[in-house]
Amino acid sequence: MPGERWAEPVLTGRDTQIAAIGAALAAIASTGTAIVLRGDPGTGKSALLRVAEARARRAGFRVLRMTGAEAESGLAFAALHQVLWPLLGDTRALPAGQRYALERALGVRDGTPPEGFAVAGAALALLAHTAAHRPVVVLLDDLQWADPSSSDVFRYVRRRLAPLPVVVIGATRCAGAADRAEPEPSLVQEEDGSAEHLPDRVLDLGPLDEQQAAQLLRTLHPCLPERARRRVLRAAGGNPLALRELPARMRCPAADRPALPQDARTAAPDAARRDGAPGRNQGGADAPPSGDDCDPEIADLFDELPLGERLGRLYEDRVRALPDSARRVLLVAALGGTFAQHVTVLRGIAERAAAVPWAEIGERIETSGLAHADPVTGRLTFRHPLVRGCLTHLAAPAERRAAHRLLADALPVDSPQRTMHRASAALGTDGELAALLHAEADGVAARGGEAEAAGMMARAAGLSADPAVRAARLVTAAAMAARGGRLRLAVRLVTAAEAEALPGGPEPAALYAFVVAYTRLQLDGDPGPSVDLLPGALESSETGGGDGADGAGGSDRADGLSVSSSMSSAAARGQRAALLEPMLFLLIVVAVHTGDERAWAAAERHAADASELAALCWRAWAGPFDAGYDVPRRLREAVAALPADQETAAAWLLLWTATAVDAIGEHDALWSRFARRHAYATDAFIDIVRAHDAFLHGRWDASLAVSRRGAETSAAAGYAFNELLFLYNAGQVLAARGDRAGLAALKAALGAPSAGRRLRFVTERLRGLEVLCALGHGRAEEAWRLARRLVPPGGVPPRTPWFHLSLLDWVQAAAGSGRRAEARRLLRAVRAAGTAQASAQHAFLVTAAEALAADDQDDEEVERRYEAVYAFADAEDRPFPLARVRLAHAVRLRNRSRYEPAAAHGRAALSTFTRLGATPWAEQASRELALLSAPAGPRPPLSERHPLLSAQESRIAELVAQGLTNRQVGERLGLSPRTVGTHLYKIFPKLGITTRAAMAWALEETRTTAREAAPWPAPPAR
Repeated sequence: MPGERWAEPVLTGRDTQIAAIGAALAAIASTGTAIVLRGDPGTGKSALLRVAEARARRAGFRVLRMTGAEAESGLAFAALHQVLWPLLGDTRALPAGQRYALERALGVRDGTPPEGFAVAGAALALLAHTAAHRPVVVLLDDLQWADPSSSDVFRYVRRRLAPLPVVVIGATRCAGAADRAEPEPSLVQEEDGSAEHLPDRVLDLGPLDEQQAAQLLRTLHPCLPERARRRVLRAAGGNPLALRELPARMRCPAADRPALPQDARTAAPDAARRDGAPGRNQGGADAPPSGDDCDPEIADLFDELPLGERLGRLYEDRVRALPDSARRVLLVAALGGTFAQHVTVLRGIAERAAAVPWAEIGERIETSGLAHADPVTGRLTFRHPLVRGCLTHLAAPAERRAAHRLLADALPVDSPQRTMHRASAALGTDGELAALLHAEADGVAARGGEAEAAGMMARAAGLSADPAVRAARLVTAAAMAARGGRLRLAVRLVTAAEAEALPGGPEPAALYAFVVAYTRLQLDGDPGPSVDLLPGALESSETGGGDGADGAGGSDRADGLSVSSSMSSAAARGQRAALLEPMLFLLIVVAVHTGDERAWAAAERHAADASELAALCWRAWAGPFDAGYDVPRRLREAVAALPADQETAAAWLLLWTATAVDAIGEHDALWSRFARRHAYATDAFIDIVRAHDAFLHGRWDASLAVSRRGAETSAAAGYAFNELLFLYNAGQVLAARGDRAGLAALKAALGAPSAGRRLRFVTERLRGLEVLCALGHGRAEEAWRLARRLVPPGGVPPRTPWFHLSLLDWVQAAAGSGRRAEARRLLRAVRAAGTAQASAQHAFLVTAAEALAADDQDDEEVERRYEAVYAFADAEDRPFPLARVRLAHAVRLRNRSRYEPAAAHGRAALSTFTRLGATPWAEQASRELALLSAPAGPRPPLSERHPLLSAQESRIAELVAQGLTNRQVGERLGLSPRTVGTHLYKIFPKLGITTRAAMAWALEETRTTAREAAPWPAPPAR
C-alpha cells in the first residue's frame, strides 16, 4: 500500500527538526525555503530526510533526491545529475540557451561548453517549471561529498527559492578535516544580510541526552542486560547510530582475534554468525549479548578514535567476515558511485570477475546487513554511508586498483568515468593514458567543472614520465584549481610543479606567475608576488617567451587559466595573449590597494595592448580625470552591450570598473551576468564590493552583516585578503556610527598586517575612518591632527584613487578647527586634478566639501554652495554625506538667525542619522534643534559654573561651544566683542585648547557637574 511504503521512521530526540521540516512542507505553497541538517555521522540526518520524503510523497509533492558519494566528488555536476535526471524530459520547456547549457553540463549533449552559472540558471528554471505543476521537494544527503560544481548550483538555487513552491533539505556533516582538505562553499552560506534573501534554517543535530539515549536503546534492544546497557550508553555518547550498532559489535568478534565465550541466549545460526549478522529475537531486535559477552575493547575504541572512524569501526567486523567475492563486489559499489549501485551492473561485474554465482553473493550481502538491494528501484543501498568508507579503508591498494579496473571495463568506452577509473588502476607512468586524461580534464573544465578538472589534470601529471611535462601539467592543474576556487589545492600543485621543473622554472611561465600571484594575494594577503612576477609575465606574453614543454597536449581556452602545457608556437602566443587580460586585471587590483609605482607603471604600459574593456578599467582607476574622461558613460554602454554569451572575464572587468566610479548599484544588468554566468570571481569578492556600495547608499545594517559574516567565513577558510577587505568594510560602518572601541579593535587587527603587506589603501583608509569617528563625536581638533597626515602639502596625494572617500572628512576637520583657508586650497587642487569628473559620487563629495569650506563671510557664495549640493538629482541616494551637509547648514543658518530653514535642515539630518544608527551625529543634530527651540535673548545662567572657569567664563565658553561668534556672545551677555575675546584668551589655556571648534569637546571632557538649566534632549531611540 502507498501509505505503508511511505511510512515515517520513528525518531527519538529529534522533535525540533521534525517540526521544522513539517512547517516548511506545510508552507510550500506560499514560500520556498531551505533547511540544512548538520551533524556528526550517525546523528540521524538521513533518517530525517526519510521523514521529509515520506511526508512529501504522502502530500503528493514531487521528490528529487541526491546522495553524495566520495567516489563521485571529483566528477563535475555528478550530484546535480542525480537531482535533475528525472526532469530531463522537461527541458524542452526551457529556452534553447538554458536547455543546451544544462544538457551539455550533464553530458547528454555535445557542443560549446556552458559558461559560469548558466547551468545554475537553467537548473533553477527547470525546477520552477516542474514546481508550476506540483510542489517540489529536493533532498540532498551527504552534501559534504557533492562535487564543487554541483555545490555552486545548489547554493545559487537556495538563494532564489522564496517565490517558488520548492523546499530544499540538505544533510551534511559538521565541517572537519576528515571530510575535506579545503573548505568548500556549502548550502549553508548566505549571500548578504538583507531581509529580501531566503532565511535558511540550519538545524544542528547534537548527541541525544542521557534520557533520550536510554529510551532509544530500550526501543532498539529491549533485552539488553543491564551491564551491557550501561556500557553501551557510556561508549555511544548519545550517538543514535552507535546506540543501534554497538550491541551487535559487542557480540560479534573481530576476524583477527578469538571469539569471546558466548552465552546460550545469544547463540545464532552458524551461517549468520560467519557473515557477521546479528541474531534476531522474537520482537525483531538484535539478540542481546550477556553481561560476560561485552567486548572489553569497546570502551577504549570509542574513547581513542575520532568520531567518524569510531563509527566506521562498527562495521569493520562484518566487512572482514564477508567472503572475498562479496567483499570485492561491495568495494566496487563503494568506489563506483551511482553507476555501480545498479544491481544489473554489479551482477555483470560479479559474473566476469568471480567464480561464485551472483545469487550467492547477493544473499551474503543481504545477510550481512551492510547493504540492501531494493527490488523496486534495482539499486544497492548501503546500510550507512560509513560502510563505504569502511570498505575502502580496509581494502589493500591492490584490491582497490583491481576494483577500479573492473569498473573501467564495465563503463562505456567514451565515458569520462572510465578514464578516471583507468587512471586510478594504473601503476607507474603511462603517456597514452596521461594524454587521454589530460583531454578529459580539458573537457570537464570546458563544462564548468574546473575544480574537478584540476584533480584529473594532476593525475595526468602523475602518469607523465617527462619531468618537464609533469611540471607543465601541474601548473595547468593549479590554474584549474584556482579558477574553481580551490586555492590551497592550487598552492600544493604549484609547489609540486616547482619540484619537478627544470632550472629555468615551471612552464608555462606566464600561467605559473599568475597562479602564484593570485593565490598568494588571496590566501596570504600578500601583493608582493603580483608586483614581482606579473610585470615580467606581461612582457613575456608580448615577446613570446616560454612556450612550455613538448608533448603534453591540451586546450586553447580563452580565459587564460586553462592554458595547456604545450602547443604550436602560434597557439602558445594566442594563449599568452589570452592571459594578458587576467594578469592586467590582477595587477590593477594590486596597484589600487598598494599604490606601488611598479604595479601602476606595468599596468599602464600594457593597458593599451589589452581589450577595450581592460583599457576602460585602467582608465577608471588611473585617470587622467580631464575633460575627455568619460568612463561612466562608456561603462553604461558596455554593460548594455554585454551579450548573453559574453565571457565572464568581461563582466569581471566591468565590475571592477564600476567599483572605481562608485557605481556598483547602478548596473543591474551587470549583476545579472554575475548571477547567471560568473565562475571566475569568488562570491566573497562580489560581496565585498556590494557591501561597500551598500555603505555608500545608506544600507548600513546590510553592509555590516555581510562584512562581519564574510570576515568570519574568510578567516575560517584562511583567505586573508578577503578577510581584510571585509573588515575594512565593517570599519566604515563602525566609524560612521562613532563606535570608537570597535574601530580601535579593528585598527589593532588590520593596521600592522596591512602596513607589513604594503597595503596602503587599508592603512590610509583606517586613518580616514579615525577622522570620521572623531568628527562624529565633535572632536574637530583631534580629527584635524589625524587628517593632516592624509594629504601632503600643496595637493592631492598621488596614486590614491581612494582619496575621495576621505575628502569630506578632511575638509570638515579643517573647517571645524578653524582652517577653512587650507580646506579651500586643497579643494582647488582637487578641482584642478579633475577628481569631480570621475563619477557622480566623486562630484557629489567634492561639491559637499566645497560647501563646508566656503568663506563664511560671503553669505551669497555659501548659500550657492549648499544649494549646489541639494541640486544633485541623486543626492538622497547618498544619505550620510547629505545629512552632514544639512547639519552644517543648519548651524550656519541658526547663527544668522534664520531659524525656520535651520530647523528644517536639522530635522532632516536628525532623521537620517537616526535611521542609519549614527548616534553621535544624531546627538549633534538634537543639540542643534534644542538651540533652535530655545527662546531668544540671553540664555539662563548655568546652575553651576565649570570647575576650571569662573561663572562669566563658563557662560562665555558655553555660548562659544554652541557656535556663536564673539559679537553674538556679547549680545547675549551684554558684553563687547573685545571683552569676550579677552575672556577667551584666558579660557583656552585653562581647557587645554587652541581653537573655538574644540570648545564643546573640552567642556564635555572636563566638566562633570555643571550643565545647562535646559538639558539637551537625547536623540530618538533607534
